[in-house]
Amino acid sequence: GLAASALLSGVAAMEGHVLTHHHQEHELDSKQVGMMKLLKDELGPGVDKALRECGETGGLSDQTLKRWLAARKWDVGVAKRDVQSHVEWRQKMTPKGRIDLSKIQASIDEEKGFLQGFDRLGHPVALVRAQRHVPKGYYTMERFCCYSMDAVERLGSRNPTWDGKLNVVLILTGMTVANYDLAGLRAVFDMLQNHYPERLYRMYLYDAPMIFLGLWKLVSPFVDPVTRQKVVFLSPHQLKGSLLEQEVPPAFLPP
Repeated sequence: GLAASALLSGVAAMEGHVLTHHHQEHELDSKQVGMMKLLKDELGPGVDKALRECGETGGLSDQTLKRWLAARKWDVGVAKRDVQSHVEWRQKMTPKGRIDLSKIQASIDEEKGFLQGFDRLGHPVALVRAQRHVPKGYYTMERFCCYSMDAVERLGSRNPTWDGKLNVVLILTGMTVANYDLAGLRAVFDMLQNHYPERLYRMYLYDAPMIFLGLWKLVSPFVDPVTRQKVVFLSPHQLKGSLLEQEVPPAFLPP
């Protein structure tokens, strides 16, 4: 298996971190199983093949079909349209199966993103330090998100009971106007909604300064309500006893 990537340079020691929990999803009923089969049939083997060639090695797996349908309120027509749009996007983004690193090297060099290992429920934990981020426009962030999510997929696949979701901890300590990125934050949530549905378990916004609160006020109206419910603001004095502390091993978090 491929390492979880150069940028996400903290694919930290997972030895000894035994996964004993698994987030239980609701069982699917027979109607939903039927809808998954229908969506797969409607999309056809060409879409499955295209996804695999573009780097989504699972293709139209049951988990992928379920994610798209759940995110589109089990409307097969809408899910079909959006998966087809996603495939077209993927073909442009990763025609050789991976992001061209030369397009995002500057973002990698900032050393702002780290894959830390797994939380206590078996989700990959991505930690991002906003203070190191330099805005580079919507499309650079889009490519960086695709690259990062592919790395998450490679790490998550090491856990045989992974539900396909990730935990994100965005460290906002020390963020200034130099890190302010309206287009970048829009890109992140656009990616989650248009290309990575049902992938976010939770996103913690840790130690947000006033400048970020203003940014969030501009972006949040465009964020899907279901996604918005997964966003948790947390200040340092709230950390003790918080959900974050319960879910994520302390060694993964800032001191």
